[in-house]
Amino acid sequence: MSLHLLADQELINLYLSGNENAFAQLLKRHKDRVYRYINSKVRDADLANDIFQDTFIKVIKTLKRGA
Repeated sequence: MSLHLLADQELINLYLSGNENAFAQLLKRHKDRVYRYINSKVRDADLANDIFQDTFIKVIKTLKRGA
């Protein structure tokens, strides 16, 4: 299965079913845009990296909670 061809919702469903590669694909797909947005607001690369990591940790926790 080619993960890069799947929609985000399909990747989320696969991730919730235990496919860690599905989350890796989601991260790859969205990381640059999310990081650029955060960095444009804080204008500090180190702080942007910290916020970026916190953001994706919260995404993982939210997905696993089913919210």
